[in-house]
Amino acid sequence: MNLTPELIRAFTPLFLGTMGTLIGMTALLTAQDHQDTRLTAALGLAGTAIAGAAGLAQSHQSETGVSIRKDGQKFKIDSPPPSSPQDTSQET
Repeated sequence: MNLTPELIRAFTPLFLGTMGTLIGMTALLTAQDHQDTRLTAALGLAGTAIAGAAGLAQSHQSETGVSIRKDGQKFKIDSPPPSSPQDTSQET
């Protein structure tokens, strides 16, 4: 299996979420009455891992929306501004 950056980005949230779930379940199943501090710390760690996984799993917009096409002998660059859906065309 070839570990490409896309594959690593896809599996990292799954790994963190799984680890958070395992930590939380282990803490709940092995908790005893005198270990309230350890249970709280373990559940806090589990929640942090799951929240980190959720943050990494969110999509981010790395698309710039810029397109370049050849129109005869000239190149045409279309780049819409991020706040407006209108196209602004420039010829080079």
